[in-house]
Amino acid sequence: MDRFAQVCDEVAQTGSRRKKVRLLSEYLRGLSDEDLPRVVRFLCARPLARTEAELSIGHSRLRDALMEILPWEPEIVRLCFREVGDAGEAIGLLLEGFTRREPMTLASAELLYQRLYYSRRAAGKVSLLTSIFLQHRPRTLQYFIKVITGDLRIGLKEKIVEEAVAAAAGAAHDTVRKASNRSGDLPAVALAARRGRLHAVEASLFHAMDFMLAKPVDQVREILDPAIWLVEDKYDGIRAQIHASGDKVMIFTRSLDEASSSYPEIAAAVQALPHSVVLDGEVLAWRGGSPLPFFALQRRLSRKRLTAEILEQVPVIFMAYDILYLDGDLLLDTPLEQRRALLEQTLAGHGAPLLVSPQQRADNLETRFTEARERGNEGLVLKRPGSAYESGRRSGAWVKIKRPYATLDVVITAAERGHGKRATLLSDYTFAIRDGARLVNIGKAYSGLTDSEIRELTRLLPSLAQEESGRVLLVRPAIVLEVAFDAIQRSKRHASGYALRFPRIVRWRRDKTPDQADSLARVRQLHEGRAGVRQSRAFLNEPGI
Repeated sequence: MDRFAQVCDEVAQTGSRRKKVRLLSEYLRGLSDEDLPRVVRFLCARPLARTEAELSIGHSRLRDALMEILPWEPEIVRLCFREVGDAGEAIGLLLEGFTRREPMTLASAELLYQRLYYSRRAAGKVSLLTSIFLQHRPRTLQYFIKVITGDLRIGLKEKIVEEAVAAAAGAAHDTVRKASNRSGDLPAVALAARRGRLHAVEASLFHAMDFMLAKPVDQVREILDPAIWLVEDKYDGIRAQIHASGDKVMIFTRSLDEASSSYPEIAAAVQALPHSVVLDGEVLAWRGGSPLPFFALQRRLSRKRLTAEILEQVPVIFMAYDILYLDGDLLLDTPLEQRRALLEQTLAGHGAPLLVSPQQRADNLETRFTEARERGNEGLVLKRPGSAYESGRRSGAWVKIKRPYATLDVVITAAERGHGKRATLLSDYTFAIRDGARLVNIGKAYSGLTDSEIRELTRLLPSLAQEESGRVLLVRPAIVLEVAFDAIQRSKRHASGYALRFPRIVRWRRDKTPDQADSLARVRQLHEGRAGVRQSRAFLNEPGI
């Protein structure tokens, strides 16, 4: 584990994907057959071999264990956690000079994770963590904890680990990627690759496969020869993948989280299918044959417990648009039209909550796009006939046309330090619009600016600071941004009374001053004019909403 920490540090210090792969492949190549799966699992920030098992150790438990060792007040430790922005790094720094600096092997790290898992009482976890902290090297403990928290934060995605596994074994990356997608077990795939047994890796259910992604285009005119494409609506819901066999059903979201309990009516409908399947599609809030606005669906997402009232107020359906597995056959390499035929056969005779996305030949895309928006959907997805399902890739075999609803010029009112590599940068910006002489907040964004612009704002914003609260600076209004978004909805969260859906920064408007920012009146105008607003109002006016 000490060498693991050293390699992770080296990976964190380079921004080159190629160098990251080289560093990792050299490390993996020198590991024993016993340690190889452990390291691959730890690199993917998974402490336990059982992917469904969780250690359930939050920051409070980690701080409690630290306080058994450190001579400082709890508030000082909490402040250090906030300032560093990463629990593992904070612990590594705070423990310097307080541990016996004994080595930790990969096997002993695995055993410690297992002991933490089986220690069910909070006091037992804290006691074990304290013992671990006292014994081992701070830098090793930094990464030991990062694995627990589920994010190494060293610029390492699982796809890079896949590449390193392939390079270490002398195998083709695409072959490793497909084997990992079939099985959902990259550590086992790494061992199979070393032994030349990738062909023997079998497909399995109940692990999230990577979703195929659509390449975005902004204008219909960017589509050359549209007549060759098949077209479907681009839905404004939650992308989901359903695995079902017998009585077992699991629903995975785009983030690969398991969410079956949020959609019991969909799970029950899929459970009744006489097939083992993996379906790709979208969960939509739905009533009367039409989608409800996305914010209606959000009421389901934020609930730990679904009441009968919520189930009635926010009904959902699954709009299926692909089938990836059917009764033992993995269909990823099957041409699109054949997969579509199998999907229609599998769901034939079913109505809500299991629907099949309507599909047709693409013609007059401008009209198709307008009609999709009028149906309450985001736009269009075009799919190339004959294409395979390319998991985790944005190859261009699928293309999406999804224009921003509008843009607003807004003013930064607060800035927050990011996480990981951005822990020292002010990279998350709360922004506001004008309401007469005052500014009222309407959202927050962290994507869209270049790294150099973020560094420049990090230098500039402290000079505008009016108040500091933990990791957040409240700043004097001076910086204007242009932000794009997909919709506006009413919200009690912001002083403006509105919130933006998927806000992202288009550019830093250096040419504008805060008094030239957009107004609350413009936001109201945009909200009242949005497609489907009558449907939104009808939903809001229902009893209990």
